[in-house]
Amino acid sequence: VLTRAHLQDPMFRRSPICHKGDFGRVVILCGSRGMAGAAALCANAAMRAGAGLTTIICRESLLPILQTLAPGATCAVLPEKDGLILSGTLPVARRALEMADAACIGCGLGQAPDVLPLLRLFREAACPVVWDADALNLLARTDDMLPLKEADVITPHPGEAARLLGMTVADVTADAVASAALLREKYGASVVLKGAASVLMAPQGAALNVLGTPAMGKGGSGDALTGVLCALLAEQERSGQPVDVLAALQAGCGLHGLAGCAAEERYGLRGVLATDLCMELGRVAAER
Repeated sequence: VLTRAHLQDPMFRRSPICHKGDFGRVVILCGSRGMAGAAALCANAAMRAGAGLTTIICRESLLPILQTLAPGATCAVLPEKDGLILSGTLPVARRALEMADAACIGCGLGQAPDVLPLLRLFREAACPVVWDADALNLLARTDDMLPLKEADVITPHPGEAARLLGMTVADVTADAVASAALLREKYGASVVLKGAASVLMAPQGAALNVLGTPAMGKGGSGDALTGVLCALLAEQERSGQPVDVLAALQAGCGLHGLAGCAAEERYGLRGVLATDLCMELGRVAAER
């Protein structure tokens, strides 16, 4: 179980002669009509958690709002017609993904058939990929993409975990540790089974995260966590040192929880928004 005192990892230290290329490029495939905020939250959380460069692969219709909500990120645009991503746009996503040190997919993505080729593209990515939200719901229906890479991470809440395992939510929550182990065995990736005490499982071992607050029980908190985890994995990849996925998951979940606690101090138990959590990420990382 990680505590605030443990957040002294070298990943939070930076040389005075560093530059943005030292800290990894995050590539995000998130957002859909009515869910552009999920993509923006994920991107902003990644940047607040330290990603040097962030690119959002997005539908053409989302470009104006994402450039407004996440101005620090660039966008790789997927042309659309009648609301559907045009066939033949995979090279746009592929070029962006080839430059990634870590990637994430799923926040607000939707489950329309036109995203399935992109899902398969991320399955083939050389870099670690964080799978969340709609990407998990699509994985639950497409067993032919399993297993994922060991370096990948799936981040289900109990409802998503139940769909991934073909169980009930009650079954998942009755023994969260056993459920996380089943997810790791079936999907091959590292696992963050989210909850008041999140269960983390990776090649390096298992852990619990208990840092956080009920104030984080609000839409968008999970999108922010995905961005944080992706940023820390990208920085590890860029460092040239062996990647310790468990350390990245512990640090990411810990920072996310501490940012939620800091936001609660400012806005109260009921008033915290996911955007507030993102704003606190940099400060709690500095304070540790």
